[in-house]
Amino acid sequence: MSGFLRLELGRSFRDLRYVVLAIAAPVGFYLLFAGIFAGRGASKGQLPAQVEIMVAMAAFGAMWGALSATAPRLARDRETGWLQALRVTPLRPRQILGARILAGVTVALPAIVAVAVTAVLAHHVRLEAWQWAAGISLLWAGTLPFVALGIAIGSLTGSTTAYAITTGLYFALAALGGLWVPPAQFSPALRDVAAALPSYRLADLGWHVAGGSPPLLSDGLILAAWTAGLAGMALTADAHRPRRGRPQSCEPSASDAVSLNEVSKSYGPVRALDKIGLHIGAGSTVALLGPNGAGKSTAIQLLLGLLEADHGSARLFGAIPGQATATGRVGAMLQDTNLMSGVRVGALLRVIRDAYPAPADLQPLIHMTGIGGLLRRQTDQLSVGESQRVRFALAAAGNPQLIVLDEPTVAMDVEAREAFWDVLRAYAAIGKTILFSTHYLDEADAHADRIILLRSGRIIADGSPSQIKAAAGTG
Repeated sequence: MSGFLRLELGRSFRDLRYVVLAIAAPVGFYLLFAGIFAGRGASKGQLPAQVEIMVAMAAFGAMWGALSATAPRLARDRETGWLQALRVTPLRPRQILGARILAGVTVALPAIVAVAVTAVLAHHVRLEAWQWAAGISLLWAGTLPFVALGIAIGSLTGSTTAYAITTGLYFALAALGGLWVPPAQFSPALRDVAAALPSYRLADLGWHVAGGSPPLLSDGLILAAWTAGLAGMALTADAHRPRRGRPQSCEPSASDAVSLNEVSKSYGPVRALDKIGLHIGAGSTVALLGPNGAGKSTAIQLLLGLLEADHGSARLFGAIPGQATATGRVGAMLQDTNLMSGVRVGALLRVIRDAYPAPADLQPLIHMTGIGGLLRRQTDQLSVGESQRVRFALAAAGNPQLIVLDEPTVAMDVEAREAFWDVLRAYAAIGKTILFSTHYLDEADAHADRIILLRSGRIIADGSPSQIKAAAGTG
């Protein structure tokens, strides 16, 4: 989990929006408001205006840090299929969620510290050592409701919507929670609204400590209630997603790398697969060939444990799919999935590789996949062909015996496609089993030992490339 946490932190700290809204804006607003209200009485008894504003702006920045590290990033990872891709690695959902929570809390700290340091340097704010320690700690821990809010938003919306909602809530919670205007100046109705909001309760923890008083229990309880409620929303949204199966006792087969046994799958009235049965021996390269809608992707998702079959069963090396992927015996490249955004290729490769119990040697892997020149590049800056080579390196990072590729060359130009197949040929040459889907007959003919032809959810032909071409009348 520590590696994934580093990835999450890295992409947050490199995000210009984080720097502007979590650090620069709170510091700027502090300097503005503290200059305007310098020497005036404060709304919290004897608390100086600069101190009250310092706490409010620290809470303001911490809120954005927590929200920006969770909502838009989680939504984008869902939308681009990155979370789906992670399900065929040993990384468990709870590990990924834990890293997101820790990242959301961690990136809030620089905002709090930046405003506090500015207050000390610009206006000579002085507090006792225990007040600094307790105030910063409470403001930091109090960001948990905003992390939970971000995860709930990211679990329920798309990336564009998540960013818009996050930004709107950020400013609304700040305004209504008394971070810009002291709550004492609100009408009684607005004071009641503010008292119910986590933004006000977060700042109130800091105001009490800065005033030399112990924090209120009610502030902690209301923040805890917000955290629990928002976490419940996120868990409810996640509960409807399919889970990776638990390992079950079954006799592994020494000969079959892949087994689909009378598998059927329907989406409403549409039968995507109809009693599919196939067995693939170890050490072969097999193409799953068929037009769009033939059932290729459904078969691969069932095979990898990403979907549950209506009838029949799938086995990889005699084990259920979840067990095979968790132990690194199987690697996969899924269709319509992108790489994790905002991270360097080398860092991503190391994190995924380190998740496996017996990973591939790093330098030979980099050399074989031809990504040595891409390691310092951001994943967002890769071409289609480069991205596919990196995705293949991630799929091969666990040194799997079987690698599964769903339409791996779609959207590639001719040159990129040839370069990608050079990588695949090198991988097959060391005795690995490869199963790939395609709708190009020439691609299957050139690179597969065996072709399984799918149409309308059924296998209509199965044999060598020459046999399939002869049956199709193209040999």
